[in-house]
Amino acid sequence: MLNQRMADGKPVNVVQLLRIKAVLLMIYFVVFSFVGWLTHISDWSILLYVLVIQCLASLLIFFRNVISANQYFVTDALLSVIDKTLMILFCGSILYTSFLGKISLLLFLQIQSGCTAIAVLFSFVFILKKKLIARATKEKIENIVKQVLPFALIILLMSVHYRLDGFLLERIHPNGAMEAGIYASAYRLLEAGNMVGYLASSFLVAFVARNQKDKRSLEDAVLNTRHLLMFAALGVVSFVIMFASWINQVLYYSNSNYNSLVIQLCIASFPGYCLVHVYGSVLTGLARFNQFIFILVASVLLNIFLNVVLISYEGALGCCIAALVSQYFCGIATLILSTNALDLSLNRKSIFMYFLFAMLLSLFFYFGKDALINVWIILGIAVFVSLLFLFTQLSIFKKFFVSPR
Repeated sequence: MLNQRMADGKPVNVVQLLRIKAVLLMIYFVVFSFVGWLTHISDWSILLYVLVIQCLASLLIFFRNVISANQYFVTDALLSVIDKTLMILFCGSILYTSFLGKISLLLFLQIQSGCTAIAVLFSFVFILKKKLIARATKEKIENIVKQVLPFALIILLMSVHYRLDGFLLERIHPNGAMEAGIYASAYRLLEAGNMVGYLASSFLVAFVARNQKDKRSLEDAVLNTRHLLMFAALGVVSFVIMFASWINQVLYYSNSNYNSLVIQLCIASFPGYCLVHVYGSVLTGLARFNQFIFILVASVLLNIFLNVVLISYEGALGCCIAALVSQYFCGIATLILSTNALDLSLNRKSIFMYFLFAMLLSLFFYFGKDALINVWIILGIAVFVSLLFLFTQLSIFKKFFVSPR
């Protein structure tokens, strides 16, 4: 809400919202500490560090939204990875040089708390330096609740859409725990890929809200973001379909064909997620909340229905099929509504290019696998060629690639 309203040029009392955020974080801290006491938590240090990390991460998101709403996208991107980068440096040095002794869960949480705190400090200093907190009149709490409610509902529905299948799988299937573990081993790969989509969506919401009257800039930004995400997603899907058994062996030391099939079908839904990231962000930036919520409700109901029907017989595969159908439905529906709302081009030529790219890359992986070439060499060549292809499409042949209709 903060990001969309500030980017749209609407008056926002950031200080008031920050105070509300602080109160909510204190309530969160107290409630979960009370739950920890009720459930007889034995190691309070771990729980308290986790709570501190959650609170700091929430503050970091708040400050990053202020920064991205003011169109400082490069700074926002850097702040989104600074804590992870520091974590890699500190934990990597401990793992490989025994610096500070052996790593433990408590030490890991302490390092994470410090790295997240550094990121929060950097973001706060940047906001103060650029004077991004403008003065505004104090709003009534009920008005703030009304403004926040659509965003909260969207987040809730998307969380249900993304997370409910694992819960249903564990509860419905006769061997639920085992199937849920297999599904989780595939889903964590999908979630890692989705981090790129999250970054793109955080950029698009602010950009669309600020530039919704500039159709040319808006169309270029939306199409180029779609191209980047779709090329990345199709590249990942092509590789995983051909090398799922290798991935399963490298990551999980398993030769199970069933586990490999679950990974293939789970990752196959990645392009659908990317479409939702792009066009769901467009609808959010335009404040078309009712339309987006309607699509999400329909997607969640479709997902629940398919999971309930398929899980008993197919297990983790049923969750993958349900995700494939509901995610592509959600992605295509948001695409159609967004393009109609802004009269944007679907850019049909690029859709042909997506299929051509996926087909050529799949053939390369297939023959590379058949020739028994080292998988890392195949992957390196594919990444280089994909980046080269994308670069040429967005520069030399940009006119052809993003030309209207």
